[in-house]
Amino acid sequence: MQETKKEISQTENIEYSDRLIGDLKGTSSGPIVIALSGIHGNEPTGIEAIRHILEKLESKRSVFHGRFLGLIGNIEALRERKRYIDEDMNRIWFTSILDKIRRTSIDEVMTAERRETKKLLEIIDPFILEEKPKHPVIFVDLHSFSAESGLFVISTRDERNIELLAQLRVPLIFGIEKALHGTALKYIQNTGNIGFAFETGQHFTEFAEDNATAGLMCMLVAAGCISASEIDDFARYYDYLKAQTDDLPHKVEFLYKHIIEPDDRFEMRPGFKNFDRVQKGDWLANDRHGKILAQRTGYILMPLYQQQGEDGFFIVQECE
Repeated sequence: MQETKKEISQTENIEYSDRLIGDLKGTSSGPIVIALSGIHGNEPTGIEAIRHILEKLESKRSVFHGRFLGLIGNIEALRERKRYIDEDMNRIWFTSILDKIRRTSIDEVMTAERRETKKLLEIIDPFILEEKPKHPVIFVDLHSFSAESGLFVISTRDERNIELLAQLRVPLIFGIEKALHGTALKYIQNTGNIGFAFETGQHFTEFAEDNATAGLMCMLVAAGCISASEIDDFARYYDYLKAQTDDLPHKVEFLYKHIIEPDDRFEMRPGFKNFDRVQKGDWLANDRHGKILAQRTGYILMPLYQQQGEDGFFIVQECE
């Protein structure tokens, strides 16, 4: 595994024909890990990471505890390499909307993203809606972003999350989930299950794919699904992940989000990367009203360098 930012073709014609990438069932009981990739159509790298993990662990079923499912989210948008077709699939996961989607026949569902969500729910509902699960359900939402550099995990302060994720040595971002409404992650967390979003790197890069692969492998070991000793080259995954995050803050909390409204004509100034330090008053972006200045001092996260999206950038600060 090499650190690389080589771009994966954005025009390559890839046919996503099956929502279920794979289902690895161990011979003994344990956690149920659901890895969702491609909920945004311009974020395909997690799909390849899941395929790698499934192929790597196929021969390890006899020593695998629990179950690992890999799923694709927005197949239609992935085919067009767009974030979404009609609406953001990761902003419609409100209980009332999902209830309506479940009750509506597929031919009457009104947007592409709601049809995709309905098909996804048919797979995950038996796991996430179980009232008294015998084993933990761990939901991993794999993402990438439009800026260069960085990787991190968006999590709540739930002790189960922190205990699991601390073993990955990846920066933990607290509080952003409160500023993002209607996400799959927030819905899963509200069902009482463990859930986090893994932001792995820039869209369409091998760097993001490598980060997602290493993160998933380390997470499965941390969750107790498989022992590190059963993976002959586990150290390379762990060491690779550690090398990417050694110089990054370990825990940060949300301070500020710049909201993009219709017709704002938002444009991020070039050159900002995740975890760049910014001072209050720094010139970060422009819109039709003029300069957009930093409202807080801290680290910038997910500066927007793509056409679709309603979140211009986030500012966070280091915390305990």
